Amino acid sequence: MKKKYRPSVPGVLGAMLVIAGLIGLYSGPAMSQYVFAPKDINASQVLSETQKELGTDSGSIALHGSTAGLAVGTEKKTVSGVTLYRVSGDWHSVYAQELVRGRLIAAGDVEAGSQVAVLDESTAFQLFGELDPIGRQVKIEDKVYETVGVVKHVRRIGEEDACAAWIPLGVSGAPQSDVMVFSAGGGGLSAMHTTFEKTARDRFGDGQAFHLGKERNRGTVLLRVMALVIGIRLLAVWFRYAKRRSVIWRGQIREKGQNVYAGKLIGFALIRVAGMLLLFGAGIGVGVLLVMMMADVMLQFPEWIPRVLVDPDAIRETFWSLTAAAAKPMQWKTPEMAEIRFWSGMIRWGAVLFLLDRWRVGKRNETRK
Repeated sequence: MKKKYRPSVPGVLGAMLVIAGLIGLYSGPAMSQYVFAPKDINASQVLSETQKELGTDSGSIALHGSTAGLAVGTEKKTVSGVTLYRVSGDWHSVYAQELVRGRLIAAGDVEAGSQVAVLDESTAFQLFGELDPIGRQVKIEDKVYETVGVVKHVRRIGEEDACAAWIPLGVSGAPQSDVMVFSAGGGGLSAMHTTFEKTARDRFGDGQAFHLGKERNRGTVLLRVMALVIGIRLLAVWFRYAKRRSVIWRGQIREKGQNVYAGKLIGFALIRVAGMLLLFGAGIGVGVLLVMMMADVMLQFPEWIPRVLVDPDAIRETFWSLTAAAAKPMQWKTPEMAEIRFWSGMIRWGAVLFLLDRWRVGKRNETRK
C-alpha cells in the first residue's frame, strides 16, 4: 500500500514563505522610478516640461527628495529619526496615502515655496498629543513650518526611520536631500518605461532607472519556471488520459454500430465525439496558456535570450552578461525597490525549500523501492 505524503516542516515553511512573499510583492505601487543625485530644480517647471515630453500615456508623474535621520520638534518636544520628503504637488497621486485630517501638499505650495508640512500620525501624536496639530508650527533643522495635514504612515522595509514628514519641494533653506526620485505611475507604464528612462536621463543626468513592475516579475521567475515544468508534466498526463478515453469511446461507437441502426447511433456517437473534442481542446488550451506565459517572460526580459539559441558561445555570453549584471551593486536604492528585493528573496528561498522537500521525498521513495 502506497504511503500518503505528509507535509514536512521545510515544505510547509517553503510554501508559507512563497505565499507571504507574493502578497508583499504585489501589494506595493506599480511605477517607474529614476533615482539621481540631489540638484537645485524648479520642480513645477521641470515636471510641466517633462509631462509634455512623455505625453498623457505616461500617467501621473512626481518628483521628490528624501533625507533620513532628521529631528522635528516644537518648543517643548522633539522627535528624532524622521525621514523628510520634499515632494512635488502631484506626489500623492503617485504615492497614495491615507489622509487623517487637514490636507496634503498641493501644487500651489510648491509654486509659492510655502513653509507648510504634513506629518505622519506617530510624529503628530508625539509632538502634540491629543491636541489638533493643524495650524500648529513645527521646526525642522531650524526652519519653522505650519502643519497642514496628518496622514497614516506604515514604515516600509526600505525606510530607515519609523517616522516621516513631508514639505513642498523647492522651499528655500530646507535640508539637502540624500537622493532625488523622479516617478511615473499608471497609464501605459510598461510600454513607456524606455521613453521614461531616456527622458529622465536627458533631464536629470546620470542616475538609475527602476521599472517596479518588471522587477516584481523578475522576483517570480523561479515560480514561473516551476509552474511551466509542472504544467508540462500535468499536460502530458492529461493527453495520455484523453488518448485512453478516446480509444475506449471509439471502441464503444464501433461496438454500438454493429448492434443498432444508424439513426439510433448518431446521438450516442455525438456525445462520445464531443467528449473527445472537449478533452483534447482543454489540453490544447492549457498548452497555449503555457506558451503565452513563456512568451511573456521572453518579451519582458529580452536580455535573457541568446543571439543564437543553439550556439553554445552565444549562450555562454548571455549567461556571463546576466551574471555580471546581477552581481553589480546598486548605486542607488528606493524603499520600493528595497521592498521588492526583500520579498523576491523570500519567494526564492521558499521555492528552494519546497523543491528540496520534494527532492527528499522522491529520494526516500526510491530507497523504499
